[in-house]
Amino acid sequence: MPLSMVQSPPRAAQELGTVRAEGAANPPAAEEVVGQVRPVRPRVAQAERILEELKAAQARKQASAESDGASSSRRQGQPNLLSPDWIQARLGGAGFSSSTSSSSRSKPSAPRSARTASAGRHILDEEERAIRLTMLEKTGPRYSVESAAAYFRSRQVEVMKRRITVSMPLVSFLTRVVLDYQAGKEEERRPQRAHEFLGIIGELGPAFIKAGQALSSRPDLLPAEYLNELQKLQDRLPPFPTELAFKVIEEELGRPMSEVFEHIEPEPVAAASIGQVYRGVLKTGEKVAVKVQRPNCEEIIAVDIHILRQLSGLLASFLRLLNRELDLRQIIDEFGKLIYEEIDYVKEADNATRFMALFGDLDGIFVPRVFWKHTGRRLLVMEWVEGQRLTSNDLDNRPQLVRTMVQCSLRQMLEEGFFHADPHGGNLLATPDGKLCYLDFGMMSEVNQKQRYGIIEAVIHLVNRDFESLARLYVRLGFIPQEQDLRPIIESLNDALPDVLNASVSELNFKSVIDKLGAVFYKYPFRLPEFYTAILRCLGVLEGLAIQIDPSFRIINDAYPYIAGRLLIDDAPEVQDILEVLLFNQGEPRWDRLENLLESAADSKSYDVTLALNRMVEYILSQRAERLRYKVADDIVDELDELSSDVAKYAAGLLVQQAQLVSKQTGLPLLPPFSFLARSIPSPVETQAMTNAARLLSALRRSQGFEPARLQPAVEKFARNPEGRRILLEVGVNLAERMSSRTIRAIFNLSDDGKRRTGGRTGSR
Repeated sequence: MPLSMVQSPPRAAQELGTVRAEGAANPPAAEEVVGQVRPVRPRVAQAERILEELKAAQARKQASAESDGASSSRRQGQPNLLSPDWIQARLGGAGFSSSTSSSSRSKPSAPRSARTASAGRHILDEEERAIRLTMLEKTGPRYSVESAAAYFRSRQVEVMKRRITVSMPLVSFLTRVVLDYQAGKEEERRPQRAHEFLGIIGELGPAFIKAGQALSSRPDLLPAEYLNELQKLQDRLPPFPTELAFKVIEEELGRPMSEVFEHIEPEPVAAASIGQVYRGVLKTGEKVAVKVQRPNCEEIIAVDIHILRQLSGLLASFLRLLNRELDLRQIIDEFGKLIYEEIDYVKEADNATRFMALFGDLDGIFVPRVFWKHTGRRLLVMEWVEGQRLTSNDLDNRPQLVRTMVQCSLRQMLEEGFFHADPHGGNLLATPDGKLCYLDFGMMSEVNQKQRYGIIEAVIHLVNRDFESLARLYVRLGFIPQEQDLRPIIESLNDALPDVLNASVSELNFKSVIDKLGAVFYKYPFRLPEFYTAILRCLGVLEGLAIQIDPSFRIINDAYPYIAGRLLIDDAPEVQDILEVLLFNQGEPRWDRLENLLESAADSKSYDVTLALNRMVEYILSQRAERLRYKVADDIVDELDELSSDVAKYAAGLLVQQAQLVSKQTGLPLLPPFSFLARSIPSPVETQAMTNAARLLSALRRSQGFEPARLQPAVEKFARNPEGRRILLEVGVNLAERMSSRTIRAIFNLSDDGKRRTGGRTGSR
């Protein structure tokens, strides 16, 4: 029942009209619409985005053709389980008489042949493109407060019954929490109450299960004890009858299932709060996963959201007794919009198609295709994928799969800004050919460019323990009000993360960091936007899954090389701003931070040291670096002078040691030059400057693009620029003066008062 006051989507065969050459002769009438019908407007932005995806895909795969042609023949000897007689018997409640059963279903079928993502398998043919655009033009279920209120106004008895069912356990629970607070025992009893809250949410139905899962990544709304309990919430409900599922399938197809499917197994392979999945085979031979929405799912969810909005004032009054001032109605409305997108299977199909276009060609990634011809608002038909869970002990390449998973997620969030927000173990498979397969595209999220750079900056400030800059970033992103005093927040961040202050990047545990940041988010007036909570949820789930495979895994450690590489090669002004704040402190270069970035970026496959050198040259020669470049040049002179002196002393010490060894073995006295050096040169010891230089050289050698021929153009560009030539001349003259001075002092055995670099090395990361 459409509760969102929009036109109910016509069945698939009706939607396509003349687009589909077969099918919908004499289509059944469209479903009735409750209340006022909104005019159907084409989604121009979506259509333009789809066309851009297609252009990009075709540019990458110009000579490609669809590899998954619907051309396989029917399986020999298999009974037609979708004959009209069988369907009539099944829908009429007769027992299932086929030889296929749940026991036979549980046996693994022969793995599909190993295949790579063929060139262009993500490119839709003309018919599929037309179907996709046509279906997206139709307005699906949308969250509407006014429409729901109008719809339920005539169903007051039904609403009141459900309101009593919902409000009694919630009000009783909040009363116990308030009494704990007044008795001064709220923190002591918080774990117990959190466990009780989990039980209540799990019993109240699909909308509350989804709401609990959303709350599990909201440290600004709930304390850590509740977040940890809600993360245990399982989105599982008993399956609904297959007769009802098949009825929904036929309603969405607009024709008998036997015209589309060769075979569908009689029992679902998975069931959740919104729908369940069957395994089937199309008439054209492809194995498919058939996802069917629960009957009346929208109405069940709509009534619960409607009731929650009605109760929001009462619930908010309880929270005020706990000194928590929250706009519950706004929070409920945000959740309503999200869950309505999740129950629209056309939206999920569009997500999956877009995801395949963006990431289907990445090494080690597999994305199942959508069969748009057979998909509707309550029906999603996708390619069936054989595979194993990532936690399976039978997999030999689990560490590689984890790395692929993390790197792909980073690319989703930080490059494309479109990411899978729920990558738990049930939504990821390892295919027989060793690829990582993504499933279930109902929970996706988007991040705009400004937000992406904000994420990069936040990680950089966290890794470098710069909590003052982190707090200012939170203000810029709108997480906290502009007028908020940042001093107590900065102090709380320092107090909450003492171990982080002393931990290396490799020791940073994301869950531990977020738990401690969450305490600060909960204490102060933070308001985390949806994209940020989706990222927290995504990264937390990723690290949790990865730790099951590799207990030593740390997602920040694995992600930092990628972020460091982006900082060094991205020429966006926002990135230059971040880099300037990171590498300079009141005009003083922070060389340790640059060395750390170069070392970390060397381990990233997306980093190219040639691009990084070009970015550095462009920055040093730019107007914004006018005051900095000569300070950088002075520091380079200091460093090279110190390094050359240390290397010379080290080499002389080694030479003296070798001469002493020869003298001892032969019994001959040391020659006069070596006698002089032995008195004035200490034993060879590797200095800090030599260690730093060796680390830096090693990082550069590990980096992609570290080849003289590729580096030469950037060097020539610098040397051709007048300002660049002036810097090179100054560096050369200063170094010559320093070396001459050292040589004279060495000859006359004078004390060495050569300059030592004073700036930059503060131990920062």
